[in-house]
Amino acid sequence: MTDDKTVYYVYVYIDPRNFEEFYYGKGTGIRKNAHLTDDSDSEKSKRIKAIHKEGLKPIIKVIAKDLTEREAFLIEKTLIWKLGRNLTN
Repeated sequence: MTDDKTVYYVYVYIDPRNFEEFYYGKGTGIRKNAHLTDDSDSEKSKRIKAIHKEGLKPIIKVIAKDLTEREAFLIEKTLIWKLGRNLTN
């Protein structure tokens, strides 16, 4: 259970090579940066590594902020549904 005063945001990762959105997430604090050092074998991690290999960094944009966890979850879920086939979520 989270503290009711915790403030959430929704973010997107964008590939700077083609400006395609490839990952949506919700978080608090510096969560949006956690994926940059993810060493898993996920599609998201592979894409970030490919971007880094070309000497670039993913573009990370906060889409909405000052949200409750429920609001952030609903926005994230809607965005994933909207572009789901193109995402690495």
